[in-house]
Amino acid sequence: SRGTLYVEARLIPGLLSFYLDERIAPANAINREVYALLTPADGKYTVKVGKFFLPFGWRLEDDSAFTRQFTGINFNTPDNGVEVGLKLGPWSAQIAVTNGTAGGPEGDATKQTSLRGAYVLSRWQVGASYNFNNAALGDRTMTGVFAGLRTGPVTWLAELDFITDETPAGDRDMIVSLLEANWRLAKGHNLKVTYEVFDPDDAVADDEQERLS
Repeated sequence: SRGTLYVEARLIPGLLSFYLDERIAPANAINREVYALLTPADGKYTVKVGKFFLPFGWRLEDDSAFTRQFTGINFNTPDNGVEVGLKLGPWSAQIAVTNGTAGGPEGDATKQTSLRGAYVLSRWQVGASYNFNNAALGDRTMTGVFAGLRTGPVTWLAELDFITDETPAGDRDMIVSLLEANWRLAKGHNLKVTYEVFDPDDAVADDEQERLS
């Protein structure tokens, strides 16, 4: 019912590689990622050019999660552009400048900027994200924080994002959040519990959506 092709070619080992992620079933083939990756200084620096998933928050596999669905940054919305990364010990950061059209044709001269930074240790990590899409139909600004913590067999993930859309009627502020616990029952088996909240308009009372899974 579903087929995906992944290809990596190490053109210059330790320095330059080529990566392809192509969904080949069902229906028509869809290119998800295709880029050249430059990794000088033993990967301390990275430069990615092509079509890729944007750096923002937790890269959850579930595109229907509120933090993936309503931010619009997920596995269905890769974009074309350039990403530069830096890794210094426990610190890592990526900044990307892309078309802002989710991989579609570019309709204007404006660009989308995405930024993600994290401090990562063996048992916990914290980070922050920023995204600004300067679009002809209205700008979108997103800021967020995320964290992860490992407590024995349970790993916790949390994310809180603030979204502001410019509309003809004025700015609209949205809030999305995620709290997830993954309990490792046995090797290769885990139980996942998530609690999510979505506020579609911060100016309207009692319109929040909650979901437990």
